[in-house]
Amino acid sequence: MTAVEDTVRSKADTGAVDAARPESVTVLADLRSHLRKSKAGISGIIICSLFALVAIVGPWLPFLPDPAKQSLPDKLTPPVGWGGTWSHPLGTDQLGRDILARLIDGARISLLVSVVAVILAAILGTALGLIAGYIGGRIDTLIISAADVQMAFPGVLAGLILVAAFGPSVWLVIIVIAISSWMVFTRVGRSLVFTLKTSLFVEASELAGASARRVMWRHLLPNLVSSLITLSVLELAAAILSESAFAFLGFGVQPPRSSWGLMIQQGRNYITDGWWIVTFAGMAISIVVLGVNLLSLWLQSFNDVAEREQIILERPGG
Repeated sequence: MTAVEDTVRSKADTGAVDAARPESVTVLADLRSHLRKSKAGISGIIICSLFALVAIVGPWLPFLPDPAKQSLPDKLTPPVGWGGTWSHPLGTDQLGRDILARLIDGARISLLVSVVAVILAAILGTALGLIAGYIGGRIDTLIISAADVQMAFPGVLAGLILVAAFGPSVWLVIIVIAISSWMVFTRVGRSLVFTLKTSLFVEASELAGASARRVMWRHLLPNLVSSLITLSVLELAAAILSESAFAFLGFGVQPPRSSWGLMIQQGRNYITDGWWIVTFAGMAISIVVLGVNLLSLWLQSFNDVAEREQIILERPGG
């Protein structure tokens, strides 16, 4: 058996991209094949794409009023179907602000904060996981000990401390969510590196004189990408819930800007006279978290080695 064949078999055993596969069969083609059979994946992509599109283009829609514009004569106008009019299809809040406009404005804040926080956590956690898993020794012990300490420290308490020191802000929420979730990426990355670093392609790189830095970033990291993307999507759902909780507690975006958690916080005292304020904001959080979870379930299923092999066998020429 040649060194190339050894490498191909090693990558297949660890779930990495199979280099022996015909060139016409790509990972993208496998994704499409798997997606066509996954109702959860299709539903998750539709929900996430719709919310992302609304967050991006919504504020420039010409028919939407200013989400911060107050109109006290129109306060607590009910939605269409409950006595309201199409000028405010989802009703207004206690200050006469349009609920639909505020939901769309809140989508930008809630999704942007969550995505940026997960990206920062993924970068930091993956880097530390690579170092801990490949270098090992005291460095591994130090990193994992720090992760254990961080996991024992409540994120809400960290938010309270930072708010007391610096005051509430969007960037503060991003930092708190990021430092509350990097440990997950570190532990998963470290575990995957432990499995991969004994592979023949890693040993061949080391024998060829590759530095530890090159082995980690050029050989190990690419084989972690698919698993880390799945984990990032899963963590995004938790980040959206965390952002909403921090906004509800008053740590994040401040009025007159809007976020879904802040809308629930402001509407909780009007639950009997203006149920729609809390209801539509809560529905937005629930639906987008459901969509993200469905997407992560599909990605987890796609990353399963047995299912991937079944997809390849079912493809023409597989």
